[in-house]
Order: sequence, then C-alpha cells, then structure tokens
Amino acid sequence: MLNYLKQTKLANTAPLSLVLLIISALLGTSHILPSILPYFVLLICGMGALCLQYNLAIIKLVFARPQRKMWWEVIPIVIITMIIAYIFVIVGAVLFNIPVNKNDALGNGDQLSKLINLFWVSISLIGEEVITASLTFPIYTLTLKKFGNQKAWLFAAIVGSLLFGLLHFRVYHWNLYQMFFPIGLGRLPFTWLWLKADSLWPAIVAHILYDLILFIPLVVN
Repeated sequence: MLNYLKQTKLANTAPLSLVLLIISALLGTSHILPSILPYFVLLICGMGALCLQYNLAIIKLVFARPQRKMWWEVIPIVIITMIIAYIFVIVGAVLFNIPVNKNDALGNGDQLSKLINLFWVSISLIGEEVITASLTFPIYTLTLKKFGNQKAWLFAAIVGSLLFGLLHFRVYHWNLYQMFFPIGLGRLPFTWLWLKADSLWPAIVAHILYDLILFIPLVVN
C-alpha cells in the first residue's frame, strides 16, 4: 500500500472524489436514508473516492492481509488512543470549560435495540477508516515531493484526522474542540497502525474495539 502511494500519481478523476466525500459527510451522519443504509455510506463513498483518486488496485491494497505480528499491536493502540482522547477531554474541560457532547449513535431504545445499533455502528467503523484513508492519501501524494516521505505522512495524517473529526459535526453538534481533538487528532494512533501494518485491517479492528469500550456502558444503562 505504501509503496504504491509513493510510486503513483493522482488520477485525473481525483477531483470528482470530492463529490463522494461531501455525500458521505451529509448522508453518512444523518437519518435521511432509510433503515441501515447510513451505516454503509462511508464505506461505499470512501472506496469510490479512493478509486477515483487512484484506481481499483488501491482497494485490494488497503484491505491486504497484514502480517500476523501486527495483530499484537491492536490492544496497545486501543489503550494509547483512549489515553490520548481522555487527556484531550480533560484539557478541554479544565482549561477551556468545553462540555463533552455524548454520542447518541445507539439511540434511546431498549437494550436489544441498542445492541443491534451497536453492531451496525461497528460495521460503519470500517467505512470510517476507509473514508479517512480517502482524505489522507491524496494529501500525502500531493505533498510527497515537497516535504519528503516522513513529513508528508505526518502532514497528511494530521490533516486527514482533522477532516475525519469534521465528519462528526452532526453527532457532536459542531463542538469543534471535540471534533478536532478527542475525535480527530485522537485517532492518529490508528493512522500510525496503517503505516506499520501496510493495511487498514489492524486499525479497523482497533477502532471497533475502541468504540465498543465506549459504547457498551451505554447499552447496559
């Protein structure tokens, strides 16, 4: 995946991916679409955006099977991500008096309905990693020659994470601090895991476990 990005230029159709990214932001975070369809919007639009930015080969690469040893990185990454997120939350509350808006993705139904919604939310997290890749990869490609490999990845990872945070504008009611820091920059360990695994899968699993830890108490209550 990484070597491919280093050697490949953006396709002429790359600007069209902006349309899919806008659609994903509008439909993937709302209840406009019926039933379970919103949970698949980020995945579909993210894959479509990647294909427009590069070509179909990128899909196989982002879902490549990682080395077995990479699965041992998942739990530490979940712990690190949680620590970073809580630090951002505490800093926001103590220094800036910024309230934390709860994520109501599970709804207000009974435990069974919340469990069902939790399953679909977990599926949608695959799409969150793919859509973040579609926000991050083009920035890396565009800045690689100017910044060099490491600086380009750092810049792309930060900008991609901030844009990922903005996708949550409905969920967190335009709480910019929460979107940019606990949700946006707080996900950088997942992006680091992309690089080390050369695949999205370990980060997808880490992201799902992370959200399960946050959401399970909401199911029980």
